[in-house]
Amino acid sequence: MRAQWIAFYDAEWALVIRFVMKAGPASLEDARDAAQEAFVESWREMATRPDEWSGVNSRGWIRTVALRRFRRPPGPRRRPLIEPGVAMPNLPAPPVEPGEYTVQVHTVLDALSRLEPIEQEVMAFLTDGFRLIDIAGLVDLTEQKTRDVARSARAKLKCHLAATATLEGGAQDERRRS
Repeated sequence: MRAQWIAFYDAEWALVIRFVMKAGPASLEDARDAAQEAFVESWREMATRPDEWSGVNSRGWIRTVALRRFRRPPGPRRRPLIEPGVAMPNLPAPPVEPGEYTVQVHTVLDALSRLEPIEQEVMAFLTDGFRLIDIAGLVDLTEQKTRDVARSARAKLKCHLAATATLEGGAQDERRRS
């Protein structure tokens, strides 16, 4: 059981942090805290109820719990179980230079922050590769309502990102003329 949980942790840790950053939207530190608390709870669930845990969609469950931990009302929080500064698993380097990549990430996170919380959550699940029917079960909506939420979120993102691209394009044109 321990080896199974460690494999789950290794495979999902960075992905859950990314998910909370997208769906929250959360800072890296807040997303790490939420993910850590969710993984602690997953260990408790797996250790105390192994039969129930085996029937759970663990990838969806861990993301849902982490997002709930992030969104809970402010108040005293538990101390982190791991020290700050612990390196995240290596991920493939982006194909653009780091400065440009950072600008792109911030632009997308800003666009996501303008969505309704349910839209943020659905989009985060979609970008993590979940199917609409699975997302519907995880966010307690019907499949059709989940599809409608995703459609609305995509339209809002498209409008916001297009407006941002237009503004950036105009600023670049202005610099070229100078």
